[in-house]
Amino acid sequence: MQSWIHVIEWRANVRPEVTALADDRGAAYTYSQLLAEVERKAGGWAGLGAGPGDVVAIVAKNSADFLLHAFALMRAGVTPAFVNWRLSSRELTEVLTLLEPKAIAADAEFTQLVDAAWPQATPRVTIGGGPVRPGDLDGGTLAGRVPPRPALTGDTVLALVHTSGTTGRAKAIPLRHGALMMSVADFAIEIGDQVAGSHHLQILPLFHLGGFGQCLQAILTAGTVYIHTAFNPAAVIDAIEADRIEFFTAGPSLIDMLVAEIRRRATDGQPADGQPADGQRGADLTSLREIAYGTAPITPSSLSAAVAAFGCRFRQIYGNTESQSMISLLAPEDHQPGHPRLASAGRVSFGWEVRIVTPDGRDLPRDAPGELLIRGECLFSGYWRDPGATAAAFADGGWYRTGDIATLTADGYLYILDRAKDMIISGGENIYPAEVEAVLARHPSVADVAVLGRPDPAWGEAVHAVIIPVPGSAASPEEIMSWCRAELAHFKCPKSVEFTTAFPRTTTGKVLKRELRAQLTARPRAEEARS
Repeated sequence: MQSWIHVIEWRANVRPEVTALADDRGAAYTYSQLLAEVERKAGGWAGLGAGPGDVVAIVAKNSADFLLHAFALMRAGVTPAFVNWRLSSRELTEVLTLLEPKAIAADAEFTQLVDAAWPQATPRVTIGGGPVRPGDLDGGTLAGRVPPRPALTGDTVLALVHTSGTTGRAKAIPLRHGALMMSVADFAIEIGDQVAGSHHLQILPLFHLGGFGQCLQAILTAGTVYIHTAFNPAAVIDAIEADRIEFFTAGPSLIDMLVAEIRRRATDGQPADGQPADGQRGADLTSLREIAYGTAPITPSSLSAAVAAFGCRFRQIYGNTESQSMISLLAPEDHQPGHPRLASAGRVSFGWEVRIVTPDGRDLPRDAPGELLIRGECLFSGYWRDPGATAAAFADGGWYRTGDIATLTADGYLYILDRAKDMIISGGENIYPAEVEAVLARHPSVADVAVLGRPDPAWGEAVHAVIIPVPGSAASPEEIMSWCRAELAHFKCPKSVEFTTAFPRTTTGKVLKRELRAQLTARPRAEEARS
């Protein structure tokens, strides 16, 4: 009896009156109401012929009903698959072909996208976001007799999610009930003050584990989750005040936007630190206890600005979907200004073994960079219907190849230097873009930066920097390169610099370097075609 359906039943029994879910579409469910609706809609899904062994794809924005239908599908023995609604029709076809869904649950605004990607006569259920199209089923009224309880255990697949796309072709990852229960319980112990009725704000996409896992965290601790359909910095700051938000998780790029919103209000005569002042209409952010961040590194300057703006604890999470858990945590006490481990990913979390190895699998000494391998109870067992990718992902002994270049210090701190595939080899030297990015991020004219390798006839690869400049700055590429040579070994410094206004990103804020590489590769050909 270790499933998330059992957790909902438990919470409905001991905390029936606590609000479990509320969203900006107007939906709200207490724990007792959540359980009743989950069972009612599980009957509706069973009435459509969906049952154990089947997959139902969910293509929808964040909402309470997204989670309600996900849990209802689990209660019916069906495996929900969370699909990124930002995919193109071609990409969605690829994902749905892999999943072979029995039915598709979607927001009204995505019905045309789903039709274009999947013209098969698969039942369609509209779960929100607009009126129900003729011929589709209304998820709001979907109901039926409560089906027999499926055999749910800790090893049962909870849901399928697909990777965020920085590596190209999507792969589906089965999440297990027991692994996620262990993961969020461990995290709750680390945090310590998430209790019944604590207020959580959900702004990350629910189709990613980072977003869905935060909701599970709140449900396990009988908290209340306030769900935002889409990320809007002003709406987030308003919600922190109005809903007395205590906890939320965000990527560094989202945190930067929230800090910018707080500063914007300060320039309009509102206090920059979120503290209300006499005669001023500043947002009261004093309810905040902790902000967790992950998905990508955060620059020291961004972190310092965020700590000053929010005045609460910060905790860094390092993990991946395959681990179904946090691999390491950088604790709040390590976020003090000037802390020597501030640039690390923290200490390895409970339940994980880690190794740092050479390309041929030999263990490296402390502080030597190599690929990070992990092994633990929460680790996934393989990709959905993809034995080739599964075999490539594991080394002998059940060690998962993270693809991250890392070092481990003598006192147990893990540093993530870069992705193995992003490493630049120039003249036989290994160069880690994250190291170069961290230096360039300190330049006063640099708002954001991505570093990648470009082909070089003499050295194999050369370092190339793509920079989003600070508005109003006038630094030239030559000035940037010269400045960098005073901070880094010359072989690590950019040999070329370009400026841009935005980066292609995943929904969690990761820079899509493969798209930047494609742009860089295509540019000379395009120039030749014009000449």
